[in-house]
This record gives sequence, C-alpha cells and structure tokens, in this order.
Amino acid sequence: MKSLARCYVWWPKIEEDIENHVGLCESCQQTRHAPAHPWEVTAKPWSREHIDFAGPFQGQMFFLLVDSFSKWLEVKCLSSATSSATIKVMRGIFAIHGIPDSVASDNGSQYTSEEFQNFLSKKGIRHILVAPYHPSSNGQAEMVVQTTKVALKKIISGDWHQRLTSFLLTQHIIPSAATGFIPAELLMKRRLRTVLDLLHLDLVEDRKRKNEELLDQRLSKGQLRSFSPNDAVYIKNHSSGQTWIPGTVIEKTGPLSYKTITPDSKSIRCHIDRMRKRKTASPQSSPETQENSTIPVSSSAIPSS
Repeated sequence: MKSLARCYVWWPKIEEDIENHVGLCESCQQTRHAPAHPWEVTAKPWSREHIDFAGPFQGQMFFLLVDSFSKWLEVKCLSSATSSATIKVMRGIFAIHGIPDSVASDNGSQYTSEEFQNFLSKKGIRHILVAPYHPSSNGQAEMVVQTTKVALKKIISGDWHQRLTSFLLTQHIIPSAATGFIPAELLMKRRLRTVLDLLHLDLVEDRKRKNEELLDQRLSKGQLRSFSPNDAVYIKNHSSGQTWIPGTVIEKTGPLSYKTITPDSKSIRCHIDRMRKRKTASPQSSPETQENSTIPVSSSAIPSS
C-alpha cells in the first residue's frame, strides 16, 4: 500500500499515516499470518504456478493461482472444487497467459485424481506436490494465496464481485514485498492504467499531444493515406452483399475518419482502414461525353470547293 501511494501522492509522514490506518484495522490484525520461509526462485514469468482453493465464501468456492515469478494473482469463482471444474478454469487462464512449466499444489483429491494428472501430462506440465497445511513449503507464493483468502473473508457486505475485482486490480499494480516489482510489469512488461492515473492528467495531455504531432508528421511525409471531398472511394461493407460498395467522400470528420455517401444516398462515417480509392473513367475519355461535347460548325465556316 505504501509503495502504491508513493507512486501518486505525498504528504509529510505519509508512511506513518498508512501504517497507523492499517494497524487500526481490527479484522486485519485478527487474520494476520506469520511470514513464510522463501521457496525456490524461478527465473522467468509464468514458469511455476501455485494453485489452491479457498472457501466456501458467499456460497462459492474460489480457485486461486499465483505466478511464483511475478506474484500475479488469478481468482476464479466455482460452484464446486472438483477436478473437472479445476481443469476448466485452468484452461481459460492458460488460454490468456500460456502453459506453464510446472504447477504446485497440495495433495487435495482434485489435484491427485487421474483426470487432473492426465490433463497436466497432455499439456507437458510438471506437477509439484507440497505438504498440506504448511504454508512455508510454498514460500512467498503461498503467502499471496493466504493473503487472498484473508481478503475474501473480509468481503462480507456489498457487491462482493465488484470488491473482488477491485482487490485483484490492486494486487496487480502494487509492488510485491517479495520482488519489489509490480506483478503486471513483470508478467506483461507494462503498467496497468487505473483511476489513479487521473491524478496526472498533465502526463495524459502530453502523451496525447505527442501522438498528434507524430500523426501530423506522418501525414506531411505521405506515410498515411488521405482523401479529399468528392473523391471516389470503395467502402468496406460488413453486412451481407458485396464486400466493397462504391461511395463518395463528403468531408473529413477526424484525423483518420471520413463522412461518405453511397449511390443510394446513404451517409456512412467510416475509418480510413475501411476505405480505398475507386478509379473512375475520366469525363474526357467517355465516348458519350465526347459526342455531346462536339462543337457544331456552321455551314458558312466551311470553305466552298
């Protein structure tokens, strides 16, 4: 909490004030755990994942997964803690972050079942079994799990779904006591945007100004396509029918957007990526136009033979 505060605000004795505020939290003191012994250190993100279950809270079981390298936490609600339910939720997490090298768990029946073992084997995941009821066997990763369990117990009123997601976002953006780094930065190589970033609107405006300058530079160098009013274009059609429909540019409505009109007088505002140039026959090259544009010559202008 102190690390997060230092990133955005400051006042005299800020750390002391935060310590006093947290120290006066009665539920925090009653559920506090002793520090655990460190475990083996992993060399890369999403290599060893520690999994556990918490609950039931609010009539739900909670599947917990923490990355041992970044300390990134995932919490999923389940109606039951079965092997099939565990496999299903792990598939969803792996679809986002990828398949880890190993998974550490206790000796729970959902982890030691043949179904779960086959799942890990097919994915090429090594299963590490740790001693149950012994947090030190999981080190700092297990302490993240324990912290999450404590947080879930505190959610006794209000919209607990919303409070859970708020807790997860906070966990993802606060520097870990074990690593000194923010979990999101270690796992994703970027910081997550939060409402606290609104405290630095000057930085947001500066970033916006630089983006606009870069866009102007690319436009001036001809690196970006552009259209002018009355240009003939094709417009990408996302509904049924032809993929591209003809249209005409009416006006520019943004840096990369235009207002166009189709032959049936339908007005469409579209991004430049949905537009391409449409070649049309030159009026001078049209036989009909040439015939109509022939200047009649009077008989008096024709020399007599």
